[in-house]
Amino acid sequence: MKQAKGYVSTLLSAIIYGAGPLMVTLVYRSGFGVNAVSFLRVIFPIPVLALIVFLRRESFAIRGSQILKILFLGVMGSVLTSQLLFRAIHHIDTGTATALNFTYPVLVILLDKILYKQRSNRYLWIAVALCFAGVMLFCNPHGTFTWKGFFLALGSALSFGLYVLYLDRSGLMEEMGFYSFTFYFFLISSVLTLPFAVFSGELNCSIQPTGWILAAGFSLLDGLLATIFQQYGVETIGGRAASILSAVEPVTSASLGAIFLHEVIQTRNICGMVLIIISTVYLMVKGSDQQDPS
Repeated sequence: MKQAKGYVSTLLSAIIYGAGPLMVTLVYRSGFGVNAVSFLRVIFPIPVLALIVFLRRESFAIRGSQILKILFLGVMGSVLTSQLLFRAIHHIDTGTATALNFTYPVLVILLDKILYKQRSNRYLWIAVALCFAGVMLFCNPHGTFTWKGFFLALGSALSFGLYVLYLDRSGLMEEMGFYSFTFYFFLISSVLTLPFAVFSGELNCSIQPTGWILAAGFSLLDGLLATIFQQYGVETIGGRAASILSAVEPVTSASLGAIFLHEVIQTRNICGMVLIIISTVYLMVKGSDQQDPS
């Protein structure tokens, strides 16, 4: 039952993250830039998380070694992933950059095998192959391409893969308590992203109240809720299975883009969606029969 909740939680996280591009478009239109949004996404949830930790009577105590571990997670998950991806988009097509970024499930499994000597079940590799093929079909073969953009997008995938893998292996959520860990993750991430927002000049008081409300709503959904679902999924079903299920995100993004922004979905995108959905269903069915050894 707990494992089923982990699958559902991870899928909900991917769906909310997939809706992120649509939501953040409204925030950008209100006057905020990329760096400001990255900072606000992690600063608004902090008071909410502090209240949850207090009400659940989890401890706010934290050791120096735990701070260093969360700092690494913050650099990988909150800073490098977004900064590398945003810079990649300046050099290659957005669809291709996003597709390359979602190769991280393959990297998670490979890194887990190399760094932690973990064996992977055959069904996991089948799911990865289906997922990888589906994601690659989101690439735009006729779009802008440079090798610099390619390696920047791949670097984004690597940094997020390291974040997911270390989140799973560090044991921080068990040591500190789920919400206490999440509180400190957002707190440290806000410190890391603040300089980018300040030095870019994107934080200013000229933004209308509506813009701040939109930014707060985006941060509570895409920042707080999606992150909680994702971290619970990683804790419950393991980083490798969670990373594969997260490939549902581009499916959500493409679908919502077609519905609300009238973006065109091509035949290869539909084939990619089908493959990703098949990999997700296959993983959930096989995973319910075999415990993921992560």
